[in-house]
Amino acid sequence: MQKLRACCVPCCNREKQELVHKFPADNERAEQWVKILNVADFEGLPIDNIRKRFFVCTRHFRDSDYKNKASRCINITAVPSLNLKELTDAEGLQRIPPVVRPEIVHQLPHRTSYPTAVAASTIRTSLVTSQLVKIKSVTTANALSKKAIRSGLDKEDDTNAHHERLDEFMDDPFPTKSPLPASAAAPSTTGVWRSTRRQSPTDTPAAKMPKLISQPQTKPKEPIVLQRVKMMPPMAVRKSAAISKMTQTEMEDDQHQAADKQNDKNEGDQSATISTTKVLALLECTPENLQKLRRKLEEQGGILDLNERLWQTLDDETEDDKAMGAAKDTDSTQFLTIKSAATDETVRVSYVWLRDHCRCRECYNEATYQRSYSILDLPLDIQPLTTHINDQEIIITWNDGHQSSYNVEEILENRIEAYQKCQEERRAQMILWDRDVITAKPVGYASVTLNDLLCEDEMMNRIVASLVTYGFAFITKVPPNQQSTEMAVKRLFPIQKTLFGEMWTFSESKMDHSDTAYTNGYLGPHNDNTYFSDAAGLQVLHCIQFNGEGAETMLVDGFRAAERMREADVHAFERLCSYPLEAEYIEEDKHHRHVAPVIRCNSITQTVEQIRFNPADRAALKSIPSESVPQFYADYQRFAREVYSKELEWKFQLTPGTVLIFDNWRLLHGRMAYRGKRVMTGCYVARTEYQSVARKMGLIE
Repeated sequence: MQKLRACCVPCCNREKQELVHKFPADNERAEQWVKILNVADFEGLPIDNIRKRFFVCTRHFRDSDYKNKASRCINITAVPSLNLKELTDAEGLQRIPPVVRPEIVHQLPHRTSYPTAVAASTIRTSLVTSQLVKIKSVTTANALSKKAIRSGLDKEDDTNAHHERLDEFMDDPFPTKSPLPASAAAPSTTGVWRSTRRQSPTDTPAAKMPKLISQPQTKPKEPIVLQRVKMMPPMAVRKSAAISKMTQTEMEDDQHQAADKQNDKNEGDQSATISTTKVLALLECTPENLQKLRRKLEEQGGILDLNERLWQTLDDETEDDKAMGAAKDTDSTQFLTIKSAATDETVRVSYVWLRDHCRCRECYNEATYQRSYSILDLPLDIQPLTTHINDQEIIITWNDGHQSSYNVEEILENRIEAYQKCQEERRAQMILWDRDVITAKPVGYASVTLNDLLCEDEMMNRIVASLVTYGFAFITKVPPNQQSTEMAVKRLFPIQKTLFGEMWTFSESKMDHSDTAYTNGYLGPHNDNTYFSDAAGLQVLHCIQFNGEGAETMLVDGFRAAERMREADVHAFERLCSYPLEAEYIEEDKHHRHVAPVIRCNSITQTVEQIRFNPADRAALKSIPSESVPQFYADYQRFAREVYSKELEWKFQLTPGTVLIFDNWRLLHGRMAYRGKRVMTGCYVARTEYQSVARKMGLIE
């Protein structure tokens, strides 16, 4: 039982809850929680004190904030957004995840219980702990065996027959009056049926292991089709599994061999009259193990049908493993081992990398920050003649006569592990928001006046930081005309010229281009420039005239929508990252086209870095194979439902004098229908220019 802690949200009235969450370790995210909750007790307290003293219970988080429905851990981007004023939202009130995550159990139809002949209290008590691994292993083996059997059957009658046989064989032969305590339930990821049990210190000679007895078969045996299943061994046996490719059943340690022999003897005594079935769960699906399984089943009257495709797949994987093994067994003579004085970290750096990163005047032009030699002149088999280490400097004389010097810390900073860590830290600073988060008071995004922006450099930093963190920012008190809007943008970034020009002005009565945005109808959330090979990084919008009603602007955090979809259906998410979808823009003298996935992830960190969602700009669907088309539409609609969700949609009125700047790779924007006259001006900013400014400010890597 976990310690009960009081929730700091006022509407909880300091009620103690079992599932509570600490404030994030990252100070910026913790400050965001403080702003959203707006609790009087926080006033004047340092963030470290708040983190130690206060907790937020599960009633204030959404289901999507958790890793899954059974998880007790929130995602790194989660923020409290439910029941902040009153406890009215059932989504948070009905969530009580179990202390121990439940096992995944596939229920079998028509299950029946078969009584066992042994039912002594001494046996029951001694088996509570000794049979724990066995009982949990049967659960996994149950699901695996059922899947294997079903995949080999086509007819419903045959399926029922197999289910009945499987039920007889898999039903739990150890009925107890009370369930096992949750504390004893050790999780297991590998389904293994042990034909023996572990000895308990309290065991007596009378406490014999009950036998798993199958019912008499009245139907002829049918072959078991073994499907290839990838499984990871438990951490406790992973080391031994790497040494031996035998089954876990045969990897029992010496202290259990006596019990194994005794049980085998007992089973042999009954084999003349009763049919006994054993099941092996393989730690590694190899040809040797499959042959061993076949022999064991045949010895006891079973049948194992090995599919030729299974053998072919295994042979292919064996060749791949050999190739990967050869790559992993790197030649130590090609690497230099160095150690960090600050962290005592030891790493290996290849000599060819060191030679390529020489920064002497002959190899590198410090004025242009460029290499000065041809890549074809780089010797791949370069070796050092001498290596000297002076404090934190490494001096190497190469076998081609060249000499290079390096700083140890700079080498460590340029490893992929350091790069990944830096990217993850930057990503953690990004706040993925929904409607409740972004409308909470006080606001965290930037909203500065034009006068402050022109006079103070700090205001520039604030706007760019808001673009990085939230994906948008506002500039207020801007004269409602194109020239003032242009001046505000150029204070921050250079303007990108596109087919629409640099600055553009449009209205429902002035349609210079063929675009739905120039009408007064409803405009759903979308990204601009999906038909460009390099879509604009930022978009600027300023309503300089509006006489009418309606026309509320909509913003949706596309990264938040994508992550919600990844949590709900990771396979659909991955498919949207791979579908080659074509978009196009056609005018009388222009025709732009580009093919790209709807979602693009960073190739190193796998975090979402761009959304290309614009249903109106889709070209004829000819870039996806016909057999994949139905699945594509299902996945595309699923993402559209996330994007159009009212929970994610933030509406507000963009009035004359307020300039909106937003990240076109992250946010989707739209507009409600309107009546009256509305004039808009705006422009685009190239992604590379926006990131250059943010990088110079130290806001991104």
